[in-house]
Formats: sequence, structure tokens, C-alpha cells
Amino acid sequence: MSETPIQWVWYGSLTLALRGVEISRCIADLQRRGITLRDVRVRRDHAVVTVSLRAFPTVYQVCRQHRVKFRIEARHGAPFWRRRLWRRKAFALGAMVFVCAMYAMSSVIWRIDIQGAADEDGVAELRSAAHDAGVYVGQWRSRLAEPAVLAEEMLKHASNFVWIGVQTTGSVTTIRAIPKIAGSRAAAEEPHNVVATRPAVILNVQATRGRPIVKPNQFVRPGQVLISGVLAEGEPNVPASGKVLGEVWYTSNVTIPLTMIQQGLTGETTTRDYLCVGSLRLRVWGFKEPQFTAVYERDEGTEWHIGQFVLPIQWQRATLYEASPSAVVQSVAAAKRQALLTAERDVATQAGGDSHVLGQSVLHERVERGTLYETILTRVEQDIGAPAPIPAPAPEAGNNTSQTQG
Repeated sequence: MSETPIQWVWYGSLTLALRGVEISRCIADLQRRGITLRDVRVRRDHAVVTVSLRAFPTVYQVCRQHRVKFRIEARHGAPFWRRRLWRRKAFALGAMVFVCAMYAMSSVIWRIDIQGAADEDGVAELRSAAHDAGVYVGQWRSRLAEPAVLAEEMLKHASNFVWIGVQTTGSVTTIRAIPKIAGSRAAAEEPHNVVATRPAVILNVQATRGRPIVKPNQFVRPGQVLISGVLAEGEPNVPASGKVLGEVWYTSNVTIPLTMIQQGLTGETTTRDYLCVGSLRLRVWGFKEPQFTAVYERDEGTEWHIGQFVLPIQWQRATLYEASPSAVVQSVAAAKRQALLTAERDVATQAGGDSHVLGQSVLHERVERGTLYETILTRVEQDIGAPAPIPAPAPEAGNNTSQTQG
């Protein structure tokens, strides 16, 4: 019977010392019966072999038929480990209690660090918000929500902060926060204009407060007033607000290679088995280093648990895959399509998330030494308005009069 290395460890194996005249016939008979023999060493009238514990009854029968005597020299595997542990119950129990205690201690939050608070009141507010969100010393890590959910829940209870980030590493939770800037709200209520941030052609003006100055199809330059906070004479100035959509032109220089090197799997693999105790990973099989440089590793682990309690001891198998580089040649047409997409992504990064691409045009194109070079013009619809202070009115020029005395 053929067994895997893990089965040999799990079911156990025996190292036998054989003596007799018909040792060679005995070993040949065992092989004909499908018995797996390992570490076979034959010396005239004696030999040493290792067999599986499950195959021992068959080995015993064949040895008696050939009048071969044997002696058990070594016992290997889990069955014998369990027997030794059973004889030392106190030691085994102590080891299990120690492992469980270490796992329990590493699964509890022991410290909470606060970063970003300006004073003790801010620290106290963040600690209170964290406690309301379920983050406190003594809390189980498995009961913590996702960091994004925790941050959102803490923001509901910490009104003096504009951003909160939560990160848990081991038994330490770090809370980073950005407090609100005093006076920013008052500054937003100060009278101001909405001016252009980029040269553009106006497409649409949606003023929610203030007086629109520009009209559709009008070309504007950076700094030009779009929505004025200055109303009619005699009325107070207001903080102008609204959305001004304009057509903005972006130029992108894109380089696309026609030949690319990619890593492809060859099919050669090797496996390694690990025994995981908490955060400690011990390799128990697969000590031989592969003959290739592994560039990809996939891990598969168990999730042994009793009820809702996850056991601190798990089994993990890592598979290493060999990869070899290969050249992939794409056509010029495919490279042109990729260049347009690259330019669109580049413009989206510059324009922001609320932009919309109206069209693209290729201004210049050439293929040189296996590389496509393109200059692409992208027309984008985006909000070009930004608040700016209302300039002080220019002083009126007075009439200078001269008086002469006669």
C-alpha cells in the first residue's frame, strides 16, 4: 500500500532489524504484496527496513513464512507520541495549558495608543469613542469589527475630529486621528467669490449662492471670477457657492512597449507543511530546497475550532510554483488602445473623481525600436470653481483742486 509522508507520520511506522537466510526472498515477497519499504539496508544475513504500522500484520506473516526473525529497533509517528504523552499526563496537560494561555494572551487587546490628539481632552474623547465602538483593554481581537467600521463608529462619538484610523497589530491597537481646525467653519462663512482654477470653456453654471458672472461657451482663465459674492449696491456680500462645469484640455505623453516580459508558471511545484502554534510556524515536512527559484507561493490552512473557539494549533500547507519569463508581443492597434486608456487614467488622476471624459484625439504618433510613442489630447468636463477672497475695492481717484489767493 502506498502512503503519503503525512500518513506515515499520522499512522506511525516501525524500523525492523531482520535476520535469516531468506531475507532477500522475504523482501521481494513484501514488495510483490504492495508493502512500501523505506530505508532498506541489506547486509548478507541481516537487513534493516522501515514499514508502516498498518502493514505490520502482513510483514509479520511474511517473515514467519520465510523463517526470518525480526526485532523492532525504533518506533515513529503519532501513535507512539500519543502513548508517550499518555504516560506523562501532567507534562502533556501543562504543555497544552501553556499553549492555550499564550494563545489567549496574544488574542486580547492589552494596550491602546492614541496619536493625533492635541490635548488630554482629545485623548479622553477618543478613548471614550473607542470604548463605545468596542475597542478597550481586555477585548478579544476576534470580536473587533473591521477597521473601517470601527473608524466610522468612532467618528459618530468623536465630534471634534474629522478623520480616525484604527490599526491592530498583535495585542496593541493604534488609533490615529486628525482634529478639526478651529475657525475653518467660520472661514467658510466669510464672503468670497468662486474663481476658475484652470483655463477652460464654460459648459454649465449652477450657482446656489451669489451672482453668476460667466456664461456657457465662454473661455475663462485661472483666477477669473465665475460666481461673485458681491451683490447689488446696498446689499451685503455673501459667500458665493455653486458648481461651474467647464471643458478642460489635458495633454499626455504615453509610451507603450510592443514587447513585454511576463512570468508564466511552468507546472513545477513543491510543497511544505507547517505546524502553526499561534503566530509561530514550524516546518514539519518539505525540508528539501526546490531546484528552481519560486516566484509564487500559495498557502492553504486549516480552521480547527471547538464551537466558536479557534484552536491555537493549526496545519498549513505552502505550495511553491516555478515561473519562467516569456515575451508577449502585442499589435500596434492593441498598443494604441492601451495608450488611450493610459492617458484616460492619467487625466482622471489630475482632474479628480467628479470629472468626465468628453473625447480623445491623437496629436502625434510614432513607432520606434519596438515602442509606441503618442501625444494624446483629452477633453474633460469637470468643476473648475474654487473659493477665493473678494478683493478690496479700488480707492476712488479724488479731484485735486488748487486755490489761489488774489
